[in-house]
Amino acid sequence: MSSNCYVVYDDETKRCLVIDPASEKSIKEKEFIEENHLFLDYIILTHEHTDHTWGVNSLKEKYPNSKLVCSEACNTYAKKASRVYFLLYYDDPDYRYVIVPADIIVKKTNEVINWNGNPVRFILTPGHSYGSMCIEIGGDLFSGDTMMPFKPYFNGRDSNRDDWEESINVIKSMYKETQQICPGHGEMLTLGEWLNTDY
Repeated sequence: MSSNCYVVYDDETKRCLVIDPASEKSIKEKEFIEENHLFLDYIILTHEHTDHTWGVNSLKEKYPNSKLVCSEACNTYAKKASRVYFLLYYDDPDYRYVIVPADIIVKKTNEVINWNGNPVRFILTPGHSYGSMCIEIGGDLFSGDTMMPFKPYFNGRDSNRDDWEESINVIKSMYKETQQICPGHGEMLTLGEWLNTDY
């Protein structure tokens, strides 16, 4: 899938987490984890769309002690698998993919889990999808498809612009324009750069 997956890791403790594994077999993620002798603690999803979740089951199978983290809405709607993406990858009208249930469900903004001595903070940002959320780790904000260097996308099924604009106002109230954004697609940028571009 042509979306961004992030591996966040600590060189000293060798602990890591994966954000939005999008490719079916998670080959690159597994290779990176193994080559760097890392231990996978968490798989975290910014939202439920297939191009951000397709690799979850493969990672859970390889690393059964890892915990899947997502929003409550993401956990609910990810069970309703869509065939749209797979029409691009399979000539099989019966193909289905449904991710395993989450181990940790985020229910409200500012929930935090302690990972490797570092807070991982969650901000619910519905709009692009029902279950969208941003993830703050070590000074970076992983935004999924809530903020990207492209026009916001609303598919008309599980998203709407009003919710998205409200979510953006929440982000603006919480972070300075110097905040680094790690989007679900495209290159990293600051919040100020994103706000000052006509998307």
